[in-house]
Amino acid sequence: MNRRCLTWFFLLVSLSAALFFCGGLLSAEQIETFQTAEGETFFAAPLTAPAEEIGPVDAVLAIDLSASQLSMQVRAEARRAAAAFISGLTEGSRVQVFVASNRLVPLPATAEFKEASPELAEKVAADLAKETPLGAMDMKEMLRAAVGRLRDLGPGRPRLIVFIGRGVSTASFFDRHEAALLTADLVKERITFSAFANGAVTNNNALASLVYRTGGALVDLRIKEGDQAGASLASSTAAAVYWLDQADPAAIGADALYPTDLPPVRSDRETFLIGSGNLVPGDEINLDLPARLFDGSKAAVRLTLKVGEPKEENRQLEAMVAEAAKDGGLALPIPGRALLREYLAALDSQNETMRKMGEQASANGQSDDAALLLRGRRETAAERQTESEKAARPEQ
Repeated sequence: MNRRCLTWFFLLVSLSAALFFCGGLLSAEQIETFQTAEGETFFAAPLTAPAEEIGPVDAVLAIDLSASQLSMQVRAEARRAAAAFISGLTEGSRVQVFVASNRLVPLPATAEFKEASPELAEKVAADLAKETPLGAMDMKEMLRAAVGRLRDLGPGRPRLIVFIGRGVSTASFFDRHEAALLTADLVKERITFSAFANGAVTNNNALASLVYRTGGALVDLRIKEGDQAGASLASSTAAAVYWLDQADPAAIGADALYPTDLPPVRSDRETFLIGSGNLVPGDEINLDLPARLFDGSKAAVRLTLKVGEPKEENRQLEAMVAEAAKDGGLALPIPGRALLREYLAALDSQNETMRKMGEQASANGQSDDAALLLRGRRETAAERQTESEKAARPEQ
């Protein structure tokens, strides 16, 4: 190797080492933006944690076997998902499997936490095949009981709750706001919640909110096959989760930043923060966010974000930020880019439905109803500008 090549070699090694020891500095990720006609910018900023080597984990696996899960196909996919999850866990991981409906009841094969193995997976699947769907699902009770089981183990390993089921709680009221309120104990104990939405009708928003608030993983909602879902959940346990401390919105150039209580950040997907502020396209923002790992040890998430050009397709960020301002973003259901896009599309669809209902009411002579519907929908800045211009014109 000649002198010049040797010099470049040591330069590259030094740069790689610097990136490693500075806590995993990541390449610039793009902040999604939308700008109103008045010049106000709304944004969604993607945060991704540096990768860390994750060893064995401790998991509570809760499977919805309430009366709503009578479908043989649904139950078969739940068994396959449970078996694939247990088989795919890192060697040395411990798991306890529960049937969840009115209460959380352990399966005979896992009366206590057992080391995960293919043999255990087979026993769990056999136990599940003998169970009869009964009772009404109580998501609140399931979460409380699962947290209690993991709390008893202590924080020596990453701890997680994995749920397979609809996420619909017929035993007690449960929407995404209720789900978010229940995450206080999980956040305090640094326990993640992950889920496979399995059933005829699933409560995707509530499950996504729980996953977002606790730094968990949600199986792609298009996946219905248990084998694939279980394998996805098992692989997600290898991701590092960083539990963020509070951050000053000014650090990202924001006037407002949501959630106000920052969610954990994962190494295998983006965690989006939303807000508004004077962000300039093309600018780069360097963040250094203090955090803690599963065992409470101090860490940091260091990354560079680049402000993207405003896009019309992001117009519903304005409505999203307005909604988050009501409760500090407590119940945002956006763990990852796909669900951010889905939520923006849902707001767009809702807006369009309200517009059509308002026009129909107006055409039917129901002026009061039309006005109420049109006030209730979240108009785009461009539409507001058009209405302002119309109002300013002198009558012909």
